Amino acid sequence: MEKKELLEKIKHLEATNKQMRTIIDFSSDGLYVVDEDGITIEVNKAYEEMTGINRHEVIGKDIRDLVLMEYFDESAAYMALQSKKTTTIMQKINKCKYFVATATPVFDNSKKKVKMIVTSVRDITYLNHLQSQTRKIELDNEIDAKHNIKHHPQIIYKSQQIQTLIKKAKKIAAFPTSVLITGDSGTGKEVLANYIHQYSPQKEGPFIKVNCAAIPSELFESELFGFANGAFTGAKKGGKAGFFEKANMGTILLDEIGELPLMMQAKLLRVLQDQAITRIGDTRPIPLNFRLICSTNKDLRELINKKQFREDLWYRINVIHLDIPPLQKRKSDILPLIDFYLMMLCEQFGLIKKIMPETIKLMESYHWPGNVRELKNIIEYLVVSTSVPSIFPRDLPEHIRDNWKLENDTEYEEYHISPSSHRNLKEAMNQFEAQIILEALKSSPSIRKAAIKLEIDHANLIRRMKRLGIQN
Repeated sequence: MEKKELLEKIKHLEATNKQMRTIIDFSSDGLYVVDEDGITIEVNKAYEEMTGINRHEVIGKDIRDLVLMEYFDESAAYMALQSKKTTTIMQKINKCKYFVATATPVFDNSKKKVKMIVTSVRDITYLNHLQSQTRKIELDNEIDAKHNIKHHPQIIYKSQQIQTLIKKAKKIAAFPTSVLITGDSGTGKEVLANYIHQYSPQKEGPFIKVNCAAIPSELFESELFGFANGAFTGAKKGGKAGFFEKANMGTILLDEIGELPLMMQAKLLRVLQDQAITRIGDTRPIPLNFRLICSTNKDLRELINKKQFREDLWYRINVIHLDIPPLQKRKSDILPLIDFYLMMLCEQFGLIKKIMPETIKLMESYHWPGNVRELKNIIEYLVVSTSVPSIFPRDLPEHIRDNWKLENDTEYEEYHISPSSHRNLKEAMNQFEAQIILEALKSSPSIRKAAIKLEIDHANLIRRMKRLGIQN
């Protein structure tokens, strides 16, 4: 190659790089690019402006070192390098602002080796503001209109069982009667107790929750009843009020009451009879006025038979008994709960997500051993772990997919269209279109080649993929 031709080629490459640089800088998203070793090779203007990080500070530096230097709390690019998969996280940059960072691996022609990671960064501060303003107005109305749901603060339901339970709870809330709430772990016993408190005459007073399973046996008495000044070596100067004193003029919830030691059960019975406590190291009784609610996931009758729970205490706390059925026995509550937690978490994280009908169908079939608590945790997992707006069955945790024997281990979800599917024409057409596009993507080395196979132009295919929530 002659010198003149070589110079022309270099000049052309420089012009191309400059053009590409201009295109990158026109992107409204912040772009951050690292090579296969995690070394920063490019940062655009939008990234500099939204994060306050100058490109010259990071170009040529290892992304892991930048995390250690606290430029970021964690790196989506490094995670994508490790997993070789598109990764989306909430990222805190410069210790002050939060962003949604989506890191996408770019592979070589073999589709095995990562050439670079391109991270798209969006500032969610303004989005959070907009969503919080609109969701506060829309959240309750939207859920109610869609499912004809009755709801109270933190209680979302559609089932007749919970409707009956809520009516009973509201009716007895007006009286100072002791209440025993039973139900499996995660069914919402604390939420129901709080609901009773909010509808009681003591609603302006404190709501004190005591987890009996979490207090060491030797500390029960001092935690519940408090201690006087100088009651024992190391005691806090001036003494300390116990949980019952703190609940005065309010409500106290003794959660997992079945874990209370027998000795403390006798002392609790005395407190309930006298409506007064005496601090450790003191002789002066302190009269109190409180509402007692107890909860447990154990069979107290069985504990009584085993001499592990006092029968007289059981009679005292079991004046009103409210039993919350497990989620698997009230299937009609699953969809409203999914919608509620999806909206709540999307608002919290500044994201927009949609759970596809196939995914909801599997979730409604799942038996939910962890009840409402497990469902909320699964929704949070789906919201933060998926990199596209649409959530498919493949995105569900493995134990849910395996439990119902999903016959799909491929990178893309298979779409099964049957005459019995309860979907309208538009949904069926979208599903069929997505299946054809996914098949073309799987059998093509690039999106451009897939567009040729589908006999549409590249830009048209990109738009269709974005509309259908397909990530290549």
